[in-house]
Amino acid sequence: MTCPEGLPALERLVARELSLTAYPSIPWVTPAKAPDGAAALDCAIIGGGQYGLALAGLLRREGVTRIAVFDAAREGMEGPWMSFARMTMLRTPKDLAGPECGLPSLTFRAWWEAQHGEASWEAMFRIPRTAWAQYLAWFRRVLDLPVRNGWCLREMQPAADGAMLGLLFETPDGPRLQHARSVVMATGTGGAGGHAIPDAIARALPPGRVVHANDILDLGAFAGERVGVLGAGATAFDVAIAALQAGAARAEVCVRRPELPRDNPRRWMESAGHLAHYVDLPDAAKWAYATRLREIGQPPPQPTFDAAMAQPGFRLRTGMPWDHVRWTGSEVIVEGGGKRLVYDRLVVATGFLNDMALKGEYAALLPHAALWKDRFTPPPEQADARLARQPYLDRFGGFTERMPGAAPWLGRVFTITNNASLSLGPIAASISAMKYVAPRLVEGVKRRLFLDQQESDWAWFLGGEHAELSPFTLPETEAA
Repeated sequence: MTCPEGLPALERLVARELSLTAYPSIPWVTPAKAPDGAAALDCAIIGGGQYGLALAGLLRREGVTRIAVFDAAREGMEGPWMSFARMTMLRTPKDLAGPECGLPSLTFRAWWEAQHGEASWEAMFRIPRTAWAQYLAWFRRVLDLPVRNGWCLREMQPAADGAMLGLLFETPDGPRLQHARSVVMATGTGGAGGHAIPDAIARALPPGRVVHANDILDLGAFAGERVGVLGAGATAFDVAIAALQAGAARAEVCVRRPELPRDNPRRWMESAGHLAHYVDLPDAAKWAYATRLREIGQPPPQPTFDAAMAQPGFRLRTGMPWDHVRWTGSEVIVEGGGKRLVYDRLVVATGFLNDMALKGEYAALLPHAALWKDRFTPPPEQADARLARQPYLDRFGGFTERMPGAAPWLGRVFTITNNASLSLGPIAASISAMKYVAPRLVEGVKRRLFLDQQESDWAWFLGGEHAELSPFTLPETEAA
């Protein structure tokens, strides 16, 4: 059943709630000129997915209005939802609080019920993936957020003696240079380093015989094929289901571990304590949490597992590492764990790489940015080179200097990619943590802008016009 009021009524309510919560609305950020004479942005947000939109909306509500959101994808294809994500529903609980950051009318639930009614919401188990993408498009439209699609960041360099960043973009109209006083990297899991097929597997097979699960795939190519999938997480099961639904003869998920992981304490960590205050833990505790989570792995959600097991042609193979892969000229042979399997095509679903050295936009930062290996030495039994490569961020998600005083402009760059997980929390970049993490990032941006103008603020405080009482003349008797 559709609510009679529908979206137009909800959008009027959004406008009213924004008005009711607008205080303080006084303009406070002093405009700045870029070295080329153009107006500089107060904040450039790189990534127009769920975090980028949430940050843009929050910054505007906090009086930071000279902002822009840049996304390499065309409109509607930001984030994973309509590109490489293949789950039917989100993996997080449906009653999460995310981009709306405190406004009830901006929640997914309000948007859904305005179109489908309360009963439909109550009947929903989890949010459909495509509905989430539609909700984000509505969120962007109703807040009139300044998103520039087709802008791909290639390089950032300090400018104006470190008072801002010069951002070089590749755009449909050619290279464009944009200056900003602060930058937030909100490019999702791929923005932490991207994904790759292991070299040994890629070299062993002809092009197209092995693909990565996070590529945009032609699922029709799987029709009639025997498909092998490497990975233990939700993505591996999602792509196996998608292959079978596209007509694959068989899809097998191969897991290196002798048993599929069952525990997922990340769900337990979705509390007001951990989500808000993980950032306050000592370094040793953060490292211990991160290494333990890596050790136990992460299983697929129960509905995803059940859906895969119910598919004819699906099989789960545990204790099956891909030690050796070769091409016979007509089929793929995979050997490992004393077993030999035969496929027509392989899919690698081992997740994303967390290595900023793989992303050219970080090239100017890396020589100066502190990494965890520069600030913390774990016990030998907890050594982990992947974690050691993550940036050592401040509590606002800002980069910090390896050598204090050598590159103070680093504090103008913030990140909420997967590379923030050790500093800000293992699920910091997910929807689940947005209620707490997004406002903290916004506070970091505001803090930087406020400190930039402390001298001019002081001068205005002393010499500006602050009259609250209108000029008046006392009657003569009272004046006497």
